[in-house]
Amino acid sequence: MHRVLVISHTYVQPAHRGKLRALAARGLEVTVGVPQRWRDPAMGEQIESAWERQSGLEVFPIPARGSGDPARHRFARRALGALLRDKRPDLVQIEEEPTTEAARQVIAAARHLSIPIVLFTRQNVDPRLPLFQRWGRRRTLRRLKGLVAGSEAAAALVQREVNSLPVAIIPQLGAGVPHDPLHAPHEGLAIGCVGRLVARKGLDNLLQALALNRGAPWHLTIVGDGPDRERLEALASELRLAARIRWTGGLPADQLTRLWPELDVLVQPSRALPDWREPNGHVLIEAMAHEVAVVGSDSGVIPEIIADAGAVIPAGDVPALAAQLLRLADGGVRRALAAAGRARAMRLYSDDAVAERTLEFWKQLIG
Repeated sequence: MHRVLVISHTYVQPAHRGKLRALAARGLEVTVGVPQRWRDPAMGEQIESAWERQSGLEVFPIPARGSGDPARHRFARRALGALLRDKRPDLVQIEEEPTTEAARQVIAAARHLSIPIVLFTRQNVDPRLPLFQRWGRRRTLRRLKGLVAGSEAAAALVQREVNSLPVAIIPQLGAGVPHDPLHAPHEGLAIGCVGRLVARKGLDNLLQALALNRGAPWHLTIVGDGPDRERLEALASELRLAARIRWTGGLPADQLTRLWPELDVLVQPSRALPDWREPNGHVLIEAMAHEVAVVGSDSGVIPEIIADAGAVIPAGDVPALAAQLLRLADGGVRRALAAAGRARAMRLYSDDAVAERTLEFWKQLIG
């Protein structure tokens, strides 16, 4: 295997391409196809992608409709076909959910040229689709050479539908692991929470837990924006916490690296709902790589990522979250967990580790 083509809107952000650069460093000719224009919902701005080639990685913008909606965006058919014919990759990996327009489109175009296809999915809860759409999802999965799942639950969901499909459990993105993480001096426990401000992310539970710890010295930085922001700000005022909270709004991925030296602990308090479990724990991986202790709920992929290298509490259990944060105010306990998290990130979640696991799976599929 020499040439691979990866297609996903995820890589419009240059900060997300570490895995791809690590694959290129292993002697592969790697091309990543991204929408030419993409509206980032977290930042509320449009990203324009341009062709570039650097360190063996080629970024190829593809005209597309439906910017900003992963479920509905669709590539220009001729441009997509021309890219596949020009590159003639040994394998295509499409990193979009199997029910999306883009995934179906890329799979059809690659099959027409007899190119093996691998798909990445995070979907970890049965989507309960109507009968026809469920049939279409299963038909899409049966056209794959293999599948990369972002969690054990995502892998199990696919294997219930197509049990003969080879599946590997690998995160979509790795993290850069700094040689010597920086930690800025500060007073009290510096807590961070990063993510979209929507109800299912459970930030209100974190605020309630901090209200229980009112007598302890701490401050909270909240990175992200979304429709729940006004409600959360009102809750913080009601709980008399507002003076101890900094709201940064959304930050570009490449600016998040400036946050880690300021934090002692990162919290991901996601809810566990009947139709949703946390599918994305990349911010935990980033924090662990930068030697920041992590606390997360037991929703979705979170406990898989943290394992014994952090603290996991039942989703929605406010007293348990408050108790863990008090425990981590002890510098010795916190530093031990932070070191364990960094070691786990280096072993399993660095850009190199994720690239190596991905390449090994590809080799198993096509040699």
